[in-house]
Amino acid sequence: MSTLLGEQVVWRWEERDFGFRFRAGRGKRAKDYYQAAHPGDFYIVPKSQRKLTKARADELAKAVESRTAPRIVTNPWQDYNQDWDWIATAEGLLLNYAGCLDREQIERREDQGVQRAMELVVALLERPEPAALTLPLVQRLHQALLGEIYPFAGSWRTVDLHKGDGPTRWPLPPGGMAPLMEVYEREVLARSPVVTEDNDPVFAYASEVMCELLALHPFREGNGRTAFVLCNLLLMQNNLLPLNLYDRHSDEARYFAACETGRVHKDYGPLQALIAEWSTRAHDHWEASHEA
Repeated sequence: MSTLLGEQVVWRWEERDFGFRFRAGRGKRAKDYYQAAHPGDFYIVPKSQRKLTKARADELAKAVESRTAPRIVTNPWQDYNQDWDWIATAEGLLLNYAGCLDREQIERREDQGVQRAMELVVALLERPEPAALTLPLVQRLHQALLGEIYPFAGSWRTVDLHKGDGPTRWPLPPGGMAPLMEVYEREVLARSPVVTEDNDPVFAYASEVMCELLALHPFREGNGRTAFVLCNLLLMQNNLLPLNLYDRHSDEARYFAACETGRVHKDYGPLQALIAEWSTRAHDHWEASHEA
């Protein structure tokens, strides 16, 4: 197995053409290569594997310096002729711009995406009036979260979903996700912004926003993080501290149970209670870190 399987591709060309579709073989020209993580290491990109047209590939290749001693890796993604939304490795890693085949590396990149999404939240808070939640905003946040990793960032999913070996499934509706998302916007998001001195209505609304988004699972990946970022926007609009998006892991069983209760019974109380606890935890942590 190649030592490069856990390393990222550094894109040398201007356009992401999924050129990191690796396969065994020997490259012959500079334009056959993408630079890998270490200087002097390159992934083979045979002409037959490129998605760009030959004319565009030749144009872009003119700016690429001649390279030597490329390393070879085999193609980890199969059935590439299917829609890209389906493509994943045997370990479940989705087709991604960076060519990452390592779960830990993907998670590091996703952490960077959380930072970008929170920067967008902070920018929204600088507006003179509280920002309302809309579908375009939900898509912008998802794009900020995953736009540097996945080609589907900001787009509604086009596949059925399930998580691990659990019983919960999210089938793709016959008409796609768009009609259901419009109902979500009309019945849930349209009540925003919610700004009040009483925390309970904020927690209640945030839990409904999160539960209903997670019940729909509109994105191919990153639904939980998107829900948490939306929650943080609502909290911060009310001068509350943002939640740590990974608090859900410390209370994982309760969190999953609360989401399932919201999905099945539209009972948002359990998640509301968790959000209140997490908010108190964030406040206590902030006070402890700022004690004189």
